[in-house]
Amino acid sequence: MDTLYRKYMPGAYGERAPETVLPVIHVPDLNHMEEWRHRAIMETITELTDVMRPCFCYEPIMKIKITRTTVLRDGYAIPVCIYHPEGEGPFPVMVYLHGGAFCVNNPDVYGYVCRYFARFGGILVISPDYRLAPENPFPVGLEDSYAALEWAARKLPEIGGDPARVSVCGDSSGGNFAAALCLMSRDRGGPGIYKQALIYPAVNMLPGPRPQSELRYGNGGYALDLNSEQGIVPFYFADPRDAASPYASPLLDTDHQGLPPACFITAECDPLQDHALMYAAKLEDAGVSVEYHLYTGMIHGFINRAYQKTFEALDAINRFVR
Repeated sequence: MDTLYRKYMPGAYGERAPETVLPVIHVPDLNHMEEWRHRAIMETITELTDVMRPCFCYEPIMKIKITRTTVLRDGYAIPVCIYHPEGEGPFPVMVYLHGGAFCVNNPDVYGYVCRYFARFGGILVISPDYRLAPENPFPVGLEDSYAALEWAARKLPEIGGDPARVSVCGDSSGGNFAAALCLMSRDRGGPGIYKQALIYPAVNMLPGPRPQSELRYGNGGYALDLNSEQGIVPFYFADPRDAASPYASPLLDTDHQGLPPACFITAECDPLQDHALMYAAKLEDAGVSVEYHLYTGMIHGFINRAYQKTFEALDAINRFVR
């Protein structure tokens, strides 16, 4: 070190500055850049969600009773969280599928959303902790969710639910699951679904031209970066051809008749807005009753925030499901 600058260093350093080990964060895997990029984004989202969770400890909803159980499917025990409303049943029932791009989050991350439905909607909420991609690609998580729906239909008399009012609800990728469950239940002759509430759902997973909402809001700065030309969440599929399945892309199904009434919750500044609107139009054309809510100024993921419009949206779902 030059003598001119050494005099400014603390004496403990002596003739040389100390060596410092700098931790390296998010070292890119140059052989799998796209996978690394998605992983880094999801890790950041998970960290942000963990930081925000304490902000939603609103006392009236924290008192909601919660029980936990498991549902067996092919030897795997799917964890299920049940949120119990106060009072005497039978209550309307909601199977809630959490969002997270098919690969992150769990029911606890959405605990305040489910608690809100139970506390202010008087709804019995059942939320499965379905298995996540990429370790469990399509249709594993979806089939886990269907198993939870079947379990709920069987167990409702024991837990205070009304078998005639079993709805599904989900946000983003969870909205994809909710829409797909309606198709699956119809096609398989499964449990009757009373209503479907789809919160900014991802309903088209097949690569294709970018809609206007994506061109406007999908290039950064609006919570969700998206490029449909490259496919949405490609690591959700072990075989890219699976994206064409109507259970992966409900928008692409050729028959939307016989589905339950739908409530759409969408955000103005969301790349997924146009696909959600297209799906709402397809349902309406097929004779399905549709209720559509567009929240101006909101971004994808606003249901996980404590905005005034967040609670307006949750209240709209409460009214719809009941």
